[in-house]
Amino acid sequence: MKKIMMIGCGAMGGAILSGCLSKGLWTKEEVYIKASTEKSTVEKAERYGVSAASLKDIGEVDFVLLAVKPDIIPFVLEEINPYRPRRVISVAAAVTAATLEAGLPEKTPVIRVMPNTPASVGEGMTAITAGRYADEDFIETAKEIFSALGKAAVVSERQLDEMGALSGAGLPRKLAVEAAAQTLYGAAKMVLETGKHPAELRDGVTSPGGTTIAGIHAMEARGIRAALMDAVMAALAKSDEMGRK
Repeated sequence: MKKIMMIGCGAMGGAILSGCLSKGLWTKEEVYIKASTEKSTVEKAERYGVSAASLKDIGEVDFVLLAVKPDIIPFVLEEINPYRPRRVISVAAAVTAATLEAGLPEKTPVIRVMPNTPASVGEGMTAITAGRYADEDFIETAKEIFSALGKAAVVSERQLDEMGALSGAGLPRKLAVEAAAQTLYGAAKMVLETGKHPAELRDGVTSPGGTTIAGIHAMEARGIRAALMDAVMAALAKSDEMGRK
């Protein structure tokens, strides 16, 4: 039986975990959770029906999935390094494979992934990039996980960051269109299946000082909300005009 340890289980980690469990990719018996405190670890484990773990268990699992915020990655790497994890997958935005490798025992296989929360409803879009020591078997493991949660593509590290920002610059046209379309489709499915307002879903993955809030700030600064409202009003005005003819 394979064993997976998830360190951190917030919005993104929870989306991955619930998606893998619901798809039958992982069983509850295979998953171990380590959160920031012992109390939080127990609460998360009970919520998902998996096992609570401690750092000493790291050497016994097939891979460790780091689902923590980018700013605490250095501290997490420092904590887990002495326990010599076999393989590591990280979902932290903007933390490069080289940074992860530098904080782990020499030649630790590392994979970076950039998923989105529609993974929890099986319609995510995930970019995958491998570190220097990740072999094809490990890459296939990552592809299997995230393909089960939607669509997944193995890309260069630069392309991973571009997909995380949902930018077409530098991406092959087909991949850019697929990533954008899958993201919109998955987001719409999340709204319908969770019943939550889109703003509530957005807030769940918006970290202070992170990439999401930077993108939101740029859109608000350029008046995207007003532009969209103006577009709707313009279309309505034109409809009324045409109806009077």
